[in-house]
Amino acid sequence: MTPNKVIEHLDSVKPNAYSEEVKLGWISTLDGMVKKFVIEEDAPPVPYAYPDDMNKELVIGFPFDDIYGLYCASMVDFYNKEYGEYNNSAAMFDYRFTDYKKAYIREHRVKG
Repeated sequence: MTPNKVIEHLDSVKPNAYSEEVKLGWISTLDGMVKKFVIEEDAPPVPYAYPDDMNKELVIGFPFDDIYGLYCASMVDFYNKEYGEYNNSAAMFDYRFTDYKKAYIREHRVKG
């Protein structure tokens, strides 16, 4: 999954007026949180650059890559001040993100 694909899908299911650069910022923030708090990389996350990183492979892969679209959809709702929709979008994002974190921990636990 790449930012281009996430943005293309988001725009097809939730039309919005936000620029690709803004959406890449949201995607970058999510990947930064994953790298720092889930994967626990030692190096600090570096934000993605527009337009250079639009075809960069994102951290979360299939079958959890829908998380990016859910996160961006919740941000669209938040910034549009559609708080009822935001609550639904954020809850769906949180549900999928929690599933991803559990799966990541299961797959990467230290084998004793």
